[in-house]
Amino acid sequence: MKINVLGGTGQLGSRIIDSLLRAGARPEQLVISCRNEAKARRFAELGIEIRYADYDVPESLAPAFDDTDVLMQIPSMAPVEDRVIEHDRILAGAKSASVRRIVFSSFSAARTDSLFLIAPYLVYAETKVRLCGIDWTILRNGMYLDPLADWAPELVKQGRLPYPVQSGRVAYISRDDLARASASALMQDGHSGQVYELTGPEAVSMPQLAGALTAATGTPIAFDCVSESEFEAICREDDIPDEIVAILASMYRAVDHGEFARVTDHVELLSGAPAESVEAHLQRAIGVPGG
Repeated sequence: MKINVLGGTGQLGSRIIDSLLRAGARPEQLVISCRNEAKARRFAELGIEIRYADYDVPESLAPAFDDTDVLMQIPSMAPVEDRVIEHDRILAGAKSASVRRIVFSSFSAARTDSLFLIAPYLVYAETKVRLCGIDWTILRNGMYLDPLADWAPELVKQGRLPYPVQSGRVAYISRDDLARASASALMQDGHSGQVYELTGPEAVSMPQLAGALTAATGTPIAFDCVSESEFEAICREDDIPDEIVAILASMYRAVDHGEFARVTDHVELLSGAPAESVEAHLQRAIGVPGG
């Protein structure tokens, strides 16, 4: 079986490749399709085939997907209108190359009543995958836990976790756990026509999250329930573009709407092991002795 990871050099995609190898996939069974082949050098040195695939060059896609049994599709971070074009081109290329199954990496907010600004794209993308004429599996990823560890030094300086959330909870999940579950969905039979909600083991409140950050860093970090306008101002101080600020603000509106609070056992169902807790991940990622 040939597994092709589209976007296999990104933060999630590279972890999926590593998880596939740990799960027993042989390098010759794997392909990475990407625009910048130099970024895949580490995997090329392991014997994994690297193929050129550029969404702006649609004729590159079908050759990149040639002889692919299962294609892992991870959407890019392009503006939504560009993602729609990319998605349609990817599906057309997969159809032309006779790909047997697509595993699509979606997001928890893929629902028509979502407050998240990206949700209409997610609903569109999932619908197109279902109707493309290729066997499919959809993985709805929960909210990433990893950025909190990256943000920890700044949170320690501020002594606060400033989010515009009143009472919402989030079942955070790490990219490592998402990668394990994704690798299983790629390697195993029996997942065609299935939608999996990949979440952490608990939906935590923002005060609980601040407590976990305090324990991991060894420094008091309090939850600060800021207004949406205050949150947007904080983002702009970090030079985050306005369109991304709007998306982030809408994501936290969705949090208060309860859209990220669902907890499932689908990670364990797919991979055989439960997802890591917020506390365990932050302690491992931040790694403050005695924290």
